[in-house]
Amino acid sequence: MGRDRAATGAGGHEAEAGADRGRRAVRRLAAARFASTGGSQAAQVALAYTIYQRTGSAAWVSASLVASAGVVGLVGPLSGRLSDRGDRRRVMVASEVAGAVGWMAVLLVDTPALLVLGALVATAANAPFKAASGASIPNLVPADRLPWANGVIATASNASLVAGPLLGGALVGAAGPRSVFGLNVVSFLVSAALIARMPGTFRQAPAGATDGASLASAAATTAGRWRPVLRDPHRRRLFAVTALSFGAFGITLVADLPLVDHFDGGSVAYALLTTLWGAGAVVGSTVAARIPARRERTALVLGTLAMGVSLGSIAVMPNLPAAIVVGTLGGLGSGVAFTPWYSLLQRASPDAERGTTFASAETFEQASFIAG
Repeated sequence: MGRDRAATGAGGHEAEAGADRGRRAVRRLAAARFASTGGSQAAQVALAYTIYQRTGSAAWVSASLVASAGVVGLVGPLSGRLSDRGDRRRVMVASEVAGAVGWMAVLLVDTPALLVLGALVATAANAPFKAASGASIPNLVPADRLPWANGVIATASNASLVAGPLLGGALVGAAGPRSVFGLNVVSFLVSAALIARMPGTFRQAPAGATDGASLASAAATTAGRWRPVLRDPHRRRLFAVTALSFGAFGITLVADLPLVDHFDGGSVAYALLTTLWGAGAVVGSTVAARIPARRERTALVLGTLAMGVSLGSIAVMPNLPAAIVVGTLGGLGSGVAFTPWYSLLQRASPDAERGTTFASAETFEQASFIAG
């Protein structure tokens, strides 16, 4: 009996230690996401504003947005395969380093065409990061902590939407766009360093898998295959939610600069449109982290409706401050919606194809974004 109590105590200590490692890993991943996403958002603002100032063309703004964000979905098959066959931590680190190298190249060019091309290559090189990180989270924490983990990471990502565009807009005016591109390079390297030191397990080992080689072999049967992912009606519906949402984002993002110009705003005013959307999303994702699993679908529906009403209302606002306030409410809805969306998609996906699932979602999202 004494041995039983000792074993129980030891098991409890091991479980507590594992939970602590999971919390530390999630917080480190959240810090990494804040750094790299914030840098990317700042660079996106700097790129779009610079392109618009040089060309005065909304079409060129569209090209810059596709290059700095939308192209991610085009490399979805590769992202999914790497995330499900490779070491997910290594995939994340390599993606962040590749993104840093790509944006370093952007510093060396000057014409609108080369700026857009450089951003496109950098963004494509960094694309596997999101699929690998989304696939890893359920392996870092117990199932009952999944809403908390996704909430922490979503809050960090949304906070970067506040800090990144505001900093980008301010630096463009004070030091020029090259300073923002350089900041983005540093942010990617900081993120890579944080992820390289993350504790925890990033993949669920199949029965009988004891080493990396057997694990890769077991995962290879489904890795990168979209057919089983798309055959699942539950995941298809979740894909549709974000595809439609990102299509709307694509339409409105192109309209933001002409809107600011119509109201005689500057780079900071343009950055505020995204910054305060992000501020609302921070609040929304913080709230969503406390939503129990049984309420996740309801939160997804209500948050999506709030985004739609916000985006539609901006078009009829009489001035820029009113448009920014309405956008902030839309950001709140996005935080409430997308945090449970992650949890629902993770639960619906077997670990061996979870990276492919997130890469598929990214492809549908960004294809809709590009079309928008």
